[in-house]
Amino acid sequence: MMGLVRRMASWLSAERHIVSRLVAPLGVVCALVASATPSVAQAVPASEREALVRLRTERGGNAEEVDALIRVATEVAAKGLPAAALTNKIHEGLAKGVDPKRIDAVIRQMGGYLESADRLIREIEPASAGAGRDASVTLMAESFGSGVTPDQVRDLRRLAQPAAGAGKPPMSGDIVASAAKGLSLIEEARLPVTDGTAVMAEAVKQGFRASEILDLAREVKRREAAYRSGRASLTQLRDAIARGSRPDQLFSDTRAPAVDRPAAARPEPAVERPAARPATPQRPEPAVRPERPAR
Repeated sequence: MMGLVRRMASWLSAERHIVSRLVAPLGVVCALVASATPSVAQAVPASEREALVRLRTERGGNAEEVDALIRVATEVAAKGLPAAALTNKIHEGLAKGVDPKRIDAVIRQMGGYLESADRLIREIEPASAGAGRDASVTLMAESFGSGVTPDQVRDLRRLAQPAAGAGKPPMSGDIVASAAKGLSLIEEARLPVTDGTAVMAEAVKQGFRASEILDLAREVKRREAAYRSGRASLTQLRDAIARGSRPDQLFSDTRAPAVDRPAAARPEPAVERPAARPATPQRPEPAVRPERPAR
């Protein structure tokens, strides 16, 4: 009897060992599948999702349409890309009542721009990381969305790259991204890309900060009519930057013109005028005596 019990215990132990060896790989596979399939909850906070769902349902839609859009953003984020621009675009589209199918096409295209921008930023600055890198990737992706190409950005970088031995550090990703965004603004103004590239490259060479580069491009776009008509010239602008003009000196007409105030008029001294003389009284004419009748 005792021998039978021992054999049964040995058999049960062997069964447990086999089952455990089968279950362990299954758990690993499940974990891998779960990690490879991003969930809606990973894309946006629950409160933000509720706000997006509310925007859609108020216009007769449903939550499933919103979750499908969020899933696209989640897939982009799973690649290590900044997906905030996509969620912002989803919010903007739903707020305007755009068809979710059109929003889906837009954010998928934006996801492609983000991938291209990420590759280019890694090429320019391999060690970049964190929020600064995300901002550079997003800005570069925006320039691609406006029509700038990676090859144009490479040309711009080549023109702006300091000469070897010049003692200047290589361009950072945020500077190149800002110059690319500036070039996109000049392209939006329908100005020559070659001249716009030269302006942006010269600004980088002269040490303009990222914000100054963007301000420079915005001022050019604001004056697009003057540049297209020939009243202003991108070539002259580039030459002024090369001579050392700083951003606040390039567009002096933006300053408020001085207002000529009239001189304060001094009050005239009071002149005492003599009072009007009273009119000379006229003497009454003598009374005419009646003639006496002749005797």
